[in-house]
Amino acid sequence: MIGFRVVKSGILALVQDTGRLGYQHLGVTRGGPLDAKSAYWANRLLNNPADAAVLEITAGGVELESRTQTMVAVTGGDLNLTVNGEPQVPWQSFWVRQGDRLKFATPRYGFRAYLAVSGGLQSKPILGSRATVQRDHLGGIHGNGEPLKVGDELPCKHLAEEEISRQIPQQYLPQISQNITLHLIPGYQQHLFSKAAWQKFWGSEFSLSTHSNRMGARLFGPALETPQDTILSEGVSYGAVQVPPDGQPIIMLEDRQTLGGYPKLGNILPLDGFVLAQCMPGAKIRFQPLSLAEGQQQMRRYLRFFGL
Repeated sequence: MIGFRVVKSGILALVQDTGRLGYQHLGVTRGGPLDAKSAYWANRLLNNPADAAVLEITAGGVELESRTQTMVAVTGGDLNLTVNGEPQVPWQSFWVRQGDRLKFATPRYGFRAYLAVSGGLQSKPILGSRATVQRDHLGGIHGNGEPLKVGDELPCKHLAEEEISRQIPQQYLPQISQNITLHLIPGYQQHLFSKAAWQKFWGSEFSLSTHSNRMGARLFGPALETPQDTILSEGVSYGAVQVPPDGQPIIMLEDRQTLGGYPKLGNILPLDGFVLAQCMPGAKIRFQPLSLAEGQQQMRRYLRFFGL
């Protein structure tokens, strides 16, 4: 099956779908797109299933040559996409033909773009998913967790008949910023932290560290006082905010380890994690408290909207 040939692999480009469910007890990370909302929108533009595999492109530098004809959609950050040298606006679907060149340059805004193709990327599923998880050596084009390399082929279905291009209504477009506020639901370990630590956390501005990756968003700011009690390792959820001994919070993301023993302030709202995924290193981050009930209500609306 032909699709797209990788001419330039960029900084980091990964095949992602909704991830591997039901394997964390075996130490297998779920994986999946860091900005899942953008990935779902890309698939919706093409009438794909929500779990169809897409390409997550971080910080640009990717060039692809189409070896077939199909419809594609691009969402997420604006990485200055051009098709055959012509600028292409994101958040819409469009037709590509054999020989077309798609180039993603440096970001104009945001940090990650999502490229979906009609029918989804057709790499081989591993443990029921095509998601690329480098730390687990699973998924991707070759099934071993490697990111795209020059010369790789991205298989997809040939689309015989041209379809009508679609675009996301203006009211649904995200407001991408490098100065954000994340909503935190305090967890059951919140009482391990002192009042002074909480006051510093709520009142401080943190920067997104250059050492951040798909495992965790590392923050740099005023060091928080950490609990002295020893904590047993336990399962780590998406969005958990751990505080290691250096007092600098880490927000656990899609490729996080399945177990961890650092004390946790709580969890950020998953919807805010998608906003965080579009932040570049150096972005400014603050926190606000959120009740569990309000967080659940927002997530229910989101899941219903995308039929998840």
